[in-house]
Amino acid sequence: MTGAAGRNGIDLDTAARQEVEEAERIFSDRTGKLPTVEYSDAHEFDIDGRPAVHYTAHVTDISPDTEYDPGSARFDVVATPGFATAEVMVLIIELHQNVPGAQGAEVVEGVIASIRPS
Repeated sequence: MTGAAGRNGIDLDTAARQEVEEAERIFSDRTGKLPTVEYSDAHEFDIDGRPAVHYTAHVTDISPDTEYDPGSARFDVVATPGFATAEVMVLIIELHQNVPGAQGAEVVEGVIASIRPS
C-alpha cells in the first residue's frame, strides 16, 4: 500500500520521522496493544538533485484483529521537497509480511527509485 501527504512548516527529517513513528499506532490493535517497532537510522539521498530522507520501521508482534492481518510489516517513509501545495512531500509505503502473496523489500526499493519531480 502506498500513499502521499504534504507537510508545511517543518524540515524533511522531522516530517519523515513524525510519519514513520505513526507505525506503532497504525499497527496497534483495537484494545491498544502496541506492536514491537524497530526504526532505522535516517538514509539521506538525492532525487534528481533534490534532497530526500528515508526511514524504515520494522514492525513485529502485530496482534491480529482479523485473520488477514499480518504478523509483521515494513513501513517506509520518504520525505523530499514538495511542489505546488506543500513544502514537503511525504511518501508512505506499507508492506505487509507473513501473509500469502506478500511482496519483498525489492518492491519498496523500486517504488522509491521511481520517485521523480513533476
